Amino acid sequence: MAKKLIFIWLLSLITWTVALPAQAALTVQITKSVASALPIAIPSFGPGIAGQPTVADVVRNDLRHSGLFRVIDPAGYPGDPRSPSGVKAADWTTVGATGLAVGSVEPLNGGYVVNVYVYNVSTGQELVAKRFTCSAAELHMTAHHVADVIYQAFTGKPGPFASRIAYVRQTGENYELLVAESDGWNPHPIVRGIMPVFSPVWSPDNHRLAYTTYANARAVIYVQDLATGRRQSIAPGGEIVSAPAFSPNGEELAYARSSGGHTELYVANLRTGQRRKLTNDDAINTSPTWSADGSRIIFVSDRAGGPQIYEMNASGGGVHRLSYDGNYNAGPVYSPAGNAIAFIHRTAGVYALAVMKPDGSGVRVLDAQGNCDHPSFAGNGQMILYGTQRGGRKVLAEVSLDGKTMAILHSNAGEDSQPAWSH
Repeated sequence: MAKKLIFIWLLSLITWTVALPAQAALTVQITKSVASALPIAIPSFGPGIAGQPTVADVVRNDLRHSGLFRVIDPAGYPGDPRSPSGVKAADWTTVGATGLAVGSVEPLNGGYVVNVYVYNVSTGQELVAKRFTCSAAELHMTAHHVADVIYQAFTGKPGPFASRIAYVRQTGENYELLVAESDGWNPHPIVRGIMPVFSPVWSPDNHRLAYTTYANARAVIYVQDLATGRRQSIAPGGEIVSAPAFSPNGEELAYARSSGGHTELYVANLRTGQRRKLTNDDAINTSPTWSADGSRIIFVSDRAGGPQIYEMNASGGGVHRLSYDGNYNAGPVYSPAGNAIAFIHRTAGVYALAVMKPDGSGVRVLDAQGNCDHPSFAGNGQMILYGTQRGGRKVLAEVSLDGKTMAILHSNAGEDSQPAWSH
């Protein structure tokens, strides 16, 4: 079992070039939504940029994508208001709307001003009004911000849409680490090569990605600045390292180092290069993840005979086991609020996505339809992004923390896996 795990972990691994051609965008397919999804109307907001989805298109798709909203077909709308003066709440009850969001997209100095006004139709109350200014290149992301405003107005929680995702795409024998907006729009490669890349993670400020790769036939970790493409190698040359995880302040990186048949956890200071060892035993220890306050680290170890999830102090002491349900539990990650841990749990021969409470209790399987990998929470903690399989192909998926909503993100350009949601 130990040799098999080492083999899997050492596959986590590239050398590359930067700034390459645009890639095929992901398609979002909603496969599960709540029966009580809020019916909402989203008029047009006016035209946008030719050849691109309009602001209204993006907002409608985001809200549908969440599974919490049912967007009413625009063909039946009683009008197309773009400001408060055109809103008569009673008109929208006739199409069954509970919520309404109207707005406008207006050119300004080569860019755009985007306005949004959100209403409770039943009371006629304006819940929120917001104004955004952006460049033409930022218009699609600004539409995600609009969707976040609407999401928060009705749920009371921050929206997950104005964020980015990183993921790995395999096309034939080629691999790419891609970054895209949360709906898969505007994907662009960070690195590309003929060897696999695994375990991408975002820095807390979303300016860097850490990932595991091969260099000179050795597994290495790079921390890459997304603006400049500059890369920093972690650990001295010749070491076999994997499974990076940023500390909450972005100053340190936890990772696994394999040597002499052992795999131990270390933490490296990204500024000074100094490092400290967290574990010291004969087991395989890997997949570290920090708690939001930086005081604890969860990780995977086979010290009990198979991969299970453990927790320890960030200093390396106080190790205790969390997972006891089943003989394979791996890939753990804390939710941003620390109220849940998502992980991969083998059940009925399938590597399923599951969640549990921080103390290891209350295990719930969210997706056992295909082998899953690399769970990652949205910044609001309400959705989990992960890799899975559908129809024999690797795809990305999102599921709500309560398991009531699910969407598949896929592309005809290749197979996608190892996703990470920005903070």
